[in-house]
Amino acid sequence: MAASLGSVLSIMTAGEGQCTAGASCEPDWQGRGEGDFIEELNRARQQLFTGRLDYTKPATLHLAVEKPVYFHAQISGRWNAVQKGRASAKVAVGGQVKVALHCSGAATCTPISSKRQLVTGDRRFKEATAWVWEVTPKKAGTARFALTVTSYYEDTETVLYEKPPIIVQAKVKAAPKDEGPFAWFADLYGWVKKMLEELALLAGALAVILGLWAAWKTRNSASAANLPSSTGTSPPASGGSAGQQAQGVQQQQSATATTTTSSATSGNSPSGTA
Repeated sequence: MAASLGSVLSIMTAGEGQCTAGASCEPDWQGRGEGDFIEELNRARQQLFTGRLDYTKPATLHLAVEKPVYFHAQISGRWNAVQKGRASAKVAVGGQVKVALHCSGAATCTPISSKRQLVTGDRRFKEATAWVWEVTPKKAGTARFALTVTSYYEDTETVLYEKPPIIVQAKVKAAPKDEGPFAWFADLYGWVKKMLEELALLAGALAVILGLWAAWKTRNSASAANLPSSTGTSPPASGGSAGQQAQGVQQQQSATATTTTSSATSGNSPSGTA
């Protein structure tokens, strides 16, 4: 009887610590104290890093009934410029991170991307981790959005950090009664507006590049102008001093010759007395 009971217990405990398909893997803390568990969680929390959450401003979506739009959010460890039409907030992230968008009021939300994704601060991963939802306005009124960010301990449901919900809202316009034959014009206007915004961004980037190139060229030209000319004929300063010395010697020789001539002339002139 004891042998049979031991066999049953061994079979029941054989599967502990293993994860079944579709279920999260909880850590096997059996045989370890509560202090070890708390210490491990504290160590995991210390490994979290400060990232930046960028998300779509609902007011820029121009919500209208029966016209679905996309709401974007991304988390990055690199502090780049915030894109136009987006807001940002600091979050503590690392490992498995879940970003959820809860919609109420005049719109509903459907997640397009995975709810939980890996977020790392390694600089080799330059691309930000992104989440996307489809927002479908159902009626005219106010659509409310609550964005939450949760970091988990490995592949478990144990929460390491959860940011308080970011609450935002936007107005939903009623659907036009009858756009008639001019419906294509509204679509064309939206397309042209989007293209102009993208061209403006490209023009701004090109202007920055041209400005840097012009500054570099101006600096090189100024450096070249300050260099001494290798083909000039002007003698060095020491040459001028040597010329002045030679001229002084010539003047002294001329003065000596004049004195000698005058003396000779005086000696050869007849005496004025008998």
